[in-house]
Amino acid sequence: MRAKNITIIKLKDDITKCKNGLKSNFMRLGGRNYGIYQSKEIDKFLKSAFDILKFDSFGDFEPNDDSVPLCVMAIGSYALAEMSVKSHIELAIIYKNELGYNSKSIAYRYTNILKDVGLDVKAKLYERDELDLIANDIELTVLFSHIRFVCGSKMLYKDIKNQISQINESKKDELIMYHLHKLEPMNCPHYLDCSPNLFSGNGGFMDYKRVFSLFGTNPKTNVLKYIDENELSEMNLAFDYISSLRSALQISGGGEILGREYLDLVCEVMQTKAKKGLSPQEILLSKCLWAMHTIYIYSRYLARSAFGVKISLGTARVCRLPSGLYNIANTIYAPSRKKPKDLKLILKDLSLLPDVELKFDISVLIYIKRLEDSSSPKVYEGLKKILNRRHSKDILKLLLDSSKLLKIIKPMEFSSHLASLEGEYSLDESCVAIVAQLERIEDRFAFSLYADLCANGKMLLKLVALLHQASPNYVSSANIFRSYCAKLDLMQKTINMGINLIKNQNQLIDILSEPISEPLMLNLVSSIKEKQALKLLYILTYARLKAKNLNHFNQTQNAKLRQIYDSALSAFDSDESLMDIVNKRTKKIELLKKQKEFIALDKQIKDQILSIESNWFFNKYSQQQIIDIALRASECSNIDLELTSHSLQIIAKRNWNMAMALRELRGFDLAYMEICELFDGKSYIRLDYNSNIDKSKNQIIQALCSKEKPQYDKPIILPNEVGFDMNYSQNYAKLNINSKDQRGFMIYILSMLSKFQIKLANARIQTIKNRTRNMFLLSMEDGLKDKIDKFLKEIITE
Repeated sequence: MRAKNITIIKLKDDITKCKNGLKSNFMRLGGRNYGIYQSKEIDKFLKSAFDILKFDSFGDFEPNDDSVPLCVMAIGSYALAEMSVKSHIELAIIYKNELGYNSKSIAYRYTNILKDVGLDVKAKLYERDELDLIANDIELTVLFSHIRFVCGSKMLYKDIKNQISQINESKKDELIMYHLHKLEPMNCPHYLDCSPNLFSGNGGFMDYKRVFSLFGTNPKTNVLKYIDENELSEMNLAFDYISSLRSALQISGGGEILGREYLDLVCEVMQTKAKKGLSPQEILLSKCLWAMHTIYIYSRYLARSAFGVKISLGTARVCRLPSGLYNIANTIYAPSRKKPKDLKLILKDLSLLPDVELKFDISVLIYIKRLEDSSSPKVYEGLKKILNRRHSKDILKLLLDSSKLLKIIKPMEFSSHLASLEGEYSLDESCVAIVAQLERIEDRFAFSLYADLCANGKMLLKLVALLHQASPNYVSSANIFRSYCAKLDLMQKTINMGINLIKNQNQLIDILSEPISEPLMLNLVSSIKEKQALKLLYILTYARLKAKNLNHFNQTQNAKLRQIYDSALSAFDSDESLMDIVNKRTKKIELLKKQKEFIALDKQIKDQILSIESNWFFNKYSQQQIIDIALRASECSNIDLELTSHSLQIIAKRNWNMAMALRELRGFDLAYMEICELFDGKSYIRLDYNSNIDKSKNQIIQALCSKEKPQYDKPIILPNEVGFDMNYSQNYAKLNINSKDQRGFMIYILSMLSKFQIKLANARIQTIKNRTRNMFLLSMEDGLKDKIDKFLKEIITE
């Protein structure tokens, strides 16, 4: 008994070491043939457990293995050495009742030993004469389709193998129908999930196993009747990757679904490295989608070719199209014996199909996939005809799945199977999904805009949808678009509009999460430049959001998108001088974003800089000055003051007493003054003097913090020296005063604005040749019109 216990303890330790070494062994093997390695290790443990069983059952009279009426067989994935890390060890333990043995009791003792040593076994126990029970359950029949001897009586195993073979033969037709049903529908694949189920999802582990189960004992020979060696090799490579990925996922703590939360750990286990500007996570997920797509199309094609329903001669006569394809109830099939035509002719044939929603049998996909590539001008003519159809999405998806769309539109190769870490589909499929949304717009307003477009406008939107992800950089994507459009013989005006849309593709999406404000809208329209571009961008954005988050794009977001469109449309009618200022600001911001100093800033400070509403601030100062002032403002808690001999720069929070500060400095000759709102309630004030400033920082700060009201003399301001525009913009009214320079002039104006509680947002005051030229932007608020009427009445000298 002691010897038995020591043996069990050692086996248990060996199994624990094996489990703890899963990750290191996986990485040592590079994931290759890991299922074979694991199965061999498990075989050793099962054989050791069987030796313990014999000693436990027979002691000193221990017989050889063949003399024990018990057979241990691997079934399922274990039989094929295709287990993943967390797969159950699927066993069939078959015993034969003999008078001299308590066979059933021995079999149960064996399962208990396996449990005691820590093996995750899923065992099925049968008496040898009960095996016909397997035939009554199709799931069991499938499980026993593949068996492998592990340990026990080989003589009993031969007997069992004969019985299983007879069952498989008798259930052959039912097994075929079972696997075919699991592989339906045998059409082009739907969009692949970017969080795929590696085991049972479309193109997963089981799709590969099912199709090879259909081809019996000599699958490779039978499979090669329908696909060639290269296609088979491609399918096998895809399966090897999915098998390794399943184990890596489970080593990382996952199950069968490759969720985003596991990507970092799985990349480490799979030893996936970043390359060509793509992260390891993007590369791994993209390779996974390629593998699942490959398994999907070949598994369906093989099943369809070998076991699918053939088109009858009568149906063929009625449904055959001039191209040789067959249209049966708007599902398109390929001829089984006819060699593929060249690509340009197939594109023409596809463009002539009925302009309705279509389905394509998997045979069409492979038929087109096997075509030779072509760069003939007629290929691009065919593409234009397809894009000009009312229903083009199904044909585009077919061309994408057959890889031909990437040959016709070569810039799309960048996005091939490139998984988005945010959206539901890979980037290439999301491009086609956007086209699908354009062709079935549900929102009435968006549909009315789309319906108003000419055929050329609709085609342009689809082309932009396909090419907007041609590069990670939007400017680069726009240049690629320009270059590619030369092949399509498009008008320059159309090409320019497409470039505009690609460069600004994210403008509306970015604004969705922000409060709508006039500066945002002005920036938007200054980038887009044309009302027609805004219209097209709105339709495209609607389709992108629907395609990206099919189940999450709600009415609230749709309403906000419409609100942005309406506000931007109004912004196009803004004052031309204001638009010119905004255009300059937009260009300055683009230059600023490229500055190394800006790129190095924390995101919070970057966002604060870009949130500054003052256009003057951006247009007046250099990129470096903008960064320096913003950094000072970010660190300023109340007042920050810089004083030189002739200039004063102040950063202060609201409620500073600028009128008292000017009074403190009244003995000096003010040449220029500027006030700009920054962020977090802070403003930047700059004062330039013609004379030397003979005051200390403390004196000026005391004045800024003072609660007193300064004394002042009322200057003379004539009616014709004042201009006021209540409708200058959505957020600001504009006040201009062009008057004779008079001592204490600005002290008076600032005091009067404070008296009437008019909020000053921005100001620019300049004195030249004894004249003071002042422009003030006043924050738009309720009651401003009444306040400003009283203000003007008091300051104007009659």
